[in-house]
Amino acid sequence: MKLNRNLVTPFIAFIFVPVGASGVLMFFHLADGFTEVLHEILGLTFVFFAFLHVAINWKSMRSHFGKTNFVVAAATATILSAGLIVLERAQLPVDLIILEKVATAPISDSFRVLEIDHIEAATALSKKGIKLDGAETIEDIWVKNDSSPEEVVETLVYEARRRGGPEVNEEASRSLPPARDTMAERIE
Repeated sequence: MKLNRNLVTPFIAFIFVPVGASGVLMFFHLADGFTEVLHEILGLTFVFFAFLHVAINWKSMRSHFGKTNFVVAAATATILSAGLIVLERAQLPVDLIILEKVATAPISDSFRVLEIDHIEAATALSKKGIKLDGAETIEDIWVKNDSSPEEVVETLVYEARRRGGPEVNEEASRSLPPARDTMAERIE
């Protein structure tokens, strides 16, 4: 099939609208949790059609490569992108910090945070072929099972939500060590 400008251009134009709008919503933290998937999937689609657009218009675009405006635009985009990546690395997102803390905390504390008891966690994970055997942290679970952090945490969170909350059965609560005191209790 020959690439057709009449097909590619409308797709780029109309995909830009939700990608741009969701990017603005994400920047201002409006509708957090609802816009990420839309932005990511349509962003990939936008990239696909942008490559098609470049392929269709390659001959005319090549004439711009040596021009000052093109060089300035390319350098600005590169410097801005690198700067934003450096800034992001300097100030890690809170959700990554929290996930790392939950993953490396004692497993009983992590289960409390995720509102799931040990037995339910073991059952939910075993359905995915993941075992708790000797794991002291959630990180141990995915390392020992050659799994991923996302798969383990998402399985646990899904199971806790599915059953509706932090109800811990008596047998499981007896097998867990007592909860650590909170920061507020230590201050009082």
